[in-house]
Amino acid sequence: MHALRLAAAPAFVDGAEAVPASTVAAGLAAVGRGLAGPDKALVAILTGRGPAGLLVYLGALDLGHAVLVKERPDLATRDALLAAYRPEFVLDAGDEPVPAGHRPVGELCGARLLGRTEAAGSAIHPELAALITTSGSLGRPKAVRLSYANLAANAGAVAAALGLGPQDVGITSLPFDYSFGLSVVNSHLVAGAPLVLSRLSPTSRRFWQLAARTGVTDLGAVPLTYRLLHSTGWRPDAFPALRLAYQAGGPLEPALVEHFGRLMAGHGGGFCPMYGATEATARMCCLDPDELFEHLGSVGRPVPGGRIRLEGADADGVGEIVYEGPNVMLGYASGRADLAEGRSVPEVLHTGDLGRLERGMLYVLGRKDRQLKLYGKRVLPDEIERRLAVVGPAAVVPTAADSAVVFVEGRSEPFRDAWLEVLRELGLPAECLALRATPGLPRTGSGKIDLGRLRELADAR
Repeated sequence: MHALRLAAAPAFVDGAEAVPASTVAAGLAAVGRGLAGPDKALVAILTGRGPAGLLVYLGALDLGHAVLVKERPDLATRDALLAAYRPEFVLDAGDEPVPAGHRPVGELCGARLLGRTEAAGSAIHPELAALITTSGSLGRPKAVRLSYANLAANAGAVAAALGLGPQDVGITSLPFDYSFGLSVVNSHLVAGAPLVLSRLSPTSRRFWQLAARTGVTDLGAVPLTYRLLHSTGWRPDAFPALRLAYQAGGPLEPALVEHFGRLMAGHGGGFCPMYGATEATARMCCLDPDELFEHLGSVGRPVPGGRIRLEGADADGVGEIVYEGPNVMLGYASGRADLAEGRSVPEVLHTGDLGRLERGMLYVLGRKDRQLKLYGKRVLPDEIERRLAVVGPAAVVPTAADSAVVFVEGRSEPFRDAWLEVLRELGLPAECLALRATPGLPRTGSGKIDLGRLRELADAR
């Protein structure tokens, strides 16, 4: 069976208006007719978080096709992806020029459907279900190849870990082409939970007005979103249906985890830190809200079906996090020829992250490739950044041998005591880990701190 095993017919709310079941059924039937053909095809879905994109996503998988999802890309990104992967079909909003090598072949669920004007080339492996890109518009396109089994396994595991069911109402708080965002969609659909289709930012007032009107029960968001919500004084009191807030997409400072944990607990709900990777379809670990305060700083246990071990652990029990499970990708793809491949990697993912296990709970300490050796001591920049984050944003970048710079946002004085405590614990002199203030830490388009730019600033001094 190619489709996700949906618990019931998918129920969508577009904005604040429910999409009738008859409309969903008619849309899926139209997809079946529009994408029918004797051969497996790649369908590029470029429309975003509306009914058209989701219906074509589900319909394409049901037909045994593969999908490439990219939410409203700019023209340069679109053209690079289409040139690299040569999809047989493209679904877009119809407000951009027709890309080279394609022509309009009709309308599907209210969006424009394009078809290729020449043969795509290599055949597509029978098990390939989805391509999730891992790079932006710069450089050669690269995507994770996911199978139908990957999607189904992770959707079911996440739904079970979060206790999702037909009584819940999810919302598309994240981009459709982000593995975490797609996982939110899949996990709700397999649980039979209705899904509110929102294109709004979860930090906007309109988003929360929509959440209140539609009875949203759970929210998935990245650390930057929770930081912004904290800065605005957000509280769950105005949302009686909200029972769960969960976080993935990078580490959130323990102080903020505790803050949102107490907010949600006081509201009768819970806060759930998670840990994942696109290469594992999405999420690999989950900390049950009932255990949050006992294991603060942990990302919990593996989702059902997954296993975690540490490789190369040192005397302190710190090693590389290795995940095993049925949601581990088939492999990578940088072009059309790669779509013909089956599994090229085992169901084992070497994450490149360092961690330790305590009473079965995983603590993620930072990237393996960010380790520093300062005065013969191993230093983890991510751990230092988390320690300073109780004061404000901070980032550690190496400079010359045996030295690094701790950039902090704003003035240096509020950070000084925490910085000195880190130096004392590590047994390092101040000149080895210099403290430097900057009005604002540079960030990438996704909101992450731009470490490359900070290295340039550090070298310029």
